Amino acid sequence: MRNNQHSDGLLPLDNSAIIYPPTVARYNTHMFRLSMDLTVKVMPERLLTALEHVMDRFPYFAVSLHQGFYWYYFMPNHKPLAVYPDVAYPCGYLNRKRGANGYLFKVLYTPRRIAIEIFHALTDGTGALVFLKSLVAEYLRLSGRQVGEDPQVFLPDSPMDPQEMEDSFERFYTPLKAVFGFESSAWHMPSKYGLSDNVQVISARIKIEDLKRISSVHKVTITEYLVAELLDAMQRIQEQMVGNPKRYKPVRISVPVNIRKVFGSKSLRNFTLFVVVGIDVRLGHYSFEEILDQVVHLLRGNVNVKSLSKQVSRNVAGRRHPAIRYAPNVFKRPLMKLLSDSYGDDIYSTTISNIGNVTFPEGMHEVVERLDFHLSPSKTNKTSCAAIGANGYLVMNFTSIYATKTDFEREALTALVQKGIPVEVATNRNVKEQ
Repeated sequence: MRNNQHSDGLLPLDNSAIIYPPTVARYNTHMFRLSMDLTVKVMPERLLTALEHVMDRFPYFAVSLHQGFYWYYFMPNHKPLAVYPDVAYPCGYLNRKRGANGYLFKVLYTPRRIAIEIFHALTDGTGALVFLKSLVAEYLRLSGRQVGEDPQVFLPDSPMDPQEMEDSFERFYTPLKAVFGFESSAWHMPSKYGLSDNVQVISARIKIEDLKRISSVHKVTITEYLVAELLDAMQRIQEQMVGNPKRYKPVRISVPVNIRKVFGSKSLRNFTLFVVVGIDVRLGHYSFEEILDQVVHLLRGNVNVKSLSKQVSRNVAGRRHPAIRYAPNVFKRPLMKLLSDSYGDDIYSTTISNIGNVTFPEGMHEVVERLDFHLSPSKTNKTSCAAIGANGYLVMNFTSIYATKTDFEREALTALVQKGIPVEVATNRNVKEQ
């Protein structure tokens, strides 16, 4: 009974997704990953059955990506689904035609883990989390376990809300003039240290109560505190690598923000915007308190309907501009790369995405031991950070294309330890290559 709620028509990419297909590159896969470590054994055949059941409830994920004359677009995909053994290196390139039988995600497994890796054009972290929670819940039901109700767990036979598949950027678009501003380039860690085709991970597991304690001392949220720590770490690294202060550049961090609650959206496609927070070290060294002040001011001042509406308007207006709208794809691809750099990678030094604390329904929270979130880095921003909380712990995963260099991760995590926060560290890096 595959795809019983599926429309058989073309589905345009949402306004956030259009930037991803034309800018995929060797060191920029636009993939991200969510995974759950379980106390029960994962059986591949049962997991595949669960996936087939769940896909009936998520028809907007049962699509393949196609390149038209003007735009990329989605079409329904009715090909067989599959589950795959997990890999050591996350967020690898997914060929849109051959990588997963045309699907834009892969469900992976180990004996005690269920993971999903998704091409960002399909959805964002919130949409992927709902999908993964629903998949794991269905797997547990097929294993004979009772799973309680949860707003982020969808039953396979439940009706789909049409708003789930809407492009909320179009819905909340307000025409505005002069929304295209430009920001100066930020400082980036150099490429000369050697890059890897495999995404390297350093994972830090921290008690949420420890982060709450130190954040409350500074009267900030956990996200604000972590952003400040990463900015401070990047500031120190620039000072170490760039000898002449006259050559300093601003240090900035991109912070993705789930804006569904701000606008009242139920969409499970992309509906995330980015707040860029930074310090201009050309003006001098910033103390940690000064950095926190900047972070609090910029994050709290920009996460509201009025400020975010400017970004929504920029996204939609850009797509509607005749020079972009009617340009053939062959010309649009380099233009999209230029826009991606000008409004994206070039203006910040790294990214931290914190999904927040995730809860589970009865029958599921007893089984989920650990939750992980990984972002793919890029050629410009070679190290990224993704955070997610569950069961009293926050896990920060630093993903990097540096073959051996770990300065940023070391600076950030050492600062936490020096402030009395115990950190449990793991990595997929080959010790011999360190």
